[in-house]
Amino acid sequence: MVVTLLPLVSLFVSLFITMMGFGLIGLVLPVRMGWENIDTGTIGLILAMYAVGMLVGGIYSRKLIARVGHIRMFAACASLGAISVLGFSLSTNQVLWGLMRMAMGFCSACTFAVIDGWLSDEASDNNRGKILAISQITVMSAMFVSQFMINLAPIDQPTLFVIGGMLFCAGLIPLVMSRRKGPEVHETTSMSLLTLFTKSPLGVVSCFASGLLYSSLMNMLPLFAAHNKISGFMLSLFMAAAIMGSFVLQFPVGMLSDRFDRRAVLFNLIIFNMIASALIPIAAYFHLQVPMMIATGLTNGIFTCMYPMSISETFDRIQKVDMAAAMGGLLIVYAMGSTAGPLTASYMMAVFGDNALFVFLIVSQLALLGFVVYRMRAREALPVGVQESFVMHTEAGSALFDLDPRIPQEGSDTPDNIETQVAATIAENSPAAAVRMAIEIAQTSPEKAAELCARLAQIDDIEIGRLFKAIVEAAPDLSQDIAEALASNVPEQSADLVAWMSDNYPDKLQDIVLAIANQYPTDDSDSPNNDESNDDSIAEETAELRPADLEAYQESATELVSHYLANHPHEAVNIAAAVVANVPEAASDIVEMLHEADQIDSDALKSDIEEHHAAEQAASDALTKNQGNESTPVDKH
Repeated sequence: MVVTLLPLVSLFVSLFITMMGFGLIGLVLPVRMGWENIDTGTIGLILAMYAVGMLVGGIYSRKLIARVGHIRMFAACASLGAISVLGFSLSTNQVLWGLMRMAMGFCSACTFAVIDGWLSDEASDNNRGKILAISQITVMSAMFVSQFMINLAPIDQPTLFVIGGMLFCAGLIPLVMSRRKGPEVHETTSMSLLTLFTKSPLGVVSCFASGLLYSSLMNMLPLFAAHNKISGFMLSLFMAAAIMGSFVLQFPVGMLSDRFDRRAVLFNLIIFNMIASALIPIAAYFHLQVPMMIATGLTNGIFTCMYPMSISETFDRIQKVDMAAAMGGLLIVYAMGSTAGPLTASYMMAVFGDNALFVFLIVSQLALLGFVVYRMRAREALPVGVQESFVMHTEAGSALFDLDPRIPQEGSDTPDNIETQVAATIAENSPAAAVRMAIEIAQTSPEKAAELCARLAQIDDIEIGRLFKAIVEAAPDLSQDIAEALASNVPEQSADLVAWMSDNYPDKLQDIVLAIANQYPTDDSDSPNNDESNDDSIAEETAELRPADLEAYQESATELVSHYLANHPHEAVNIAAAVVANVPEAASDIVEMLHEADQIDSDALKSDIEEHHAAEQAASDALTKNQGNESTPVDKH
């Protein structure tokens, strides 16, 4: 591990120094605005601009890095950050401060995108999680130390802003002096917020709440402290306690999240945290500084832990290939919450007083608690053993999601051959040209036809039916191989292919559908006919199949039978048997579908799948349920 980390020392040093700059200014700015007697609502608006800049940076950072490279992008962020910090010292114009604050948020997002890509490129599957943990420790250590730097100079002088600018410039030195070259940039896209919410409502809502609560507390806490006569070194201790809680609580909360139903853990954490939030103003009123700091650390720590818990909850409900896109969507949701938090909290404080901050936090948590209860009743919990593990993310602003060991990494699978890589690249700008190229390759190298077809089918602008036709005409003997490759790589498009085949090649439909059905994952470990050599591989395959991925296959299998039933109803039972044998979890839905269409022969279906114990049991249960609702059995095959 030491050998792995030594080449990354310059990156971690640059990250530490830069984050000290962000941490220092994050504390100095609200304290200085309070000293300038700027009204609380305006302070909240200026502080919220940081999240707006972070959102913009999250959207465009990777495109900018791809254009200029990692080192130049980091240098630009350091320069812009220094300019922004020094801009605060030039004038107290509130519009200028809002713009500078937004620029700092943009720099923060881009800085972490640079570090994220660089560390991810150096990491392996074995040490990715450890490097992520070290990077988060580096961030939190820098933020902790920076809280004490406010004591280096009076708050009414520009000295602290100058020190902040110097830190941004100094953070650039270790990285640019390194001999290492920047890594390759991998473009990522964000999942639409509507799709994300549909798949994981609780993940999205808890992520928004995490941004709302964390940003409200950390941005407005210095104002609360100032109004309670907490300043100087005590202010540093107060803010450092909040940051320490963000780090320390990651470990016990992560352990609880991995050992119990995550939603139940979140439920209990919220109840506990509402009590801790209420204790902060009470302790401040009675000048109980130690209890106040402990309560603050607990409150902010739980707010911070809500973000990685929301990621894990979301990952439980989506396919593995969608994790990176989902993470991008969650960053947007978090930024939206972080923008709304200071705005709303500052308004509450301006109207009702400083203690209204904690009333706002408690009411927001109460609303989240209600939604947690609703989701616990609306959807059954996953077994604890198949929940995604908790991975430390101290805050979304420092989210190094390329390092997250749960997210599939670029190049972790078998790499495409050169022809497939070129075809995929061409398809991004000209899908038609990519298909023509694929046809020519398939004619000269038929063995590459299946891989080409499967890769191009993942391009949104390429219609799967026409692609299949074009490739099969070039390599006619590989129609079943191509269909199997499509089902294995893009199972969600299997039904579209069947529908297209029904209209264009009905004579080949059954063979193609059977080939597709045989590509669905199956668990035959209970079958007595399996030999020991197959048992291990089957068990390993099904163990790796997550519930969300299995659900996607199940939906695809059901749609496949539905299309076949609509076009060739007399052969539907044969196809259904093949599908159920491979996806027994879909047996109930498929049997119900055939039952409603009056196209089911109970004995025929059971006999076709009798060698598959799991499928037989699932189908038998579904058949018994359907026939129990009738006075006479259905037999219309």
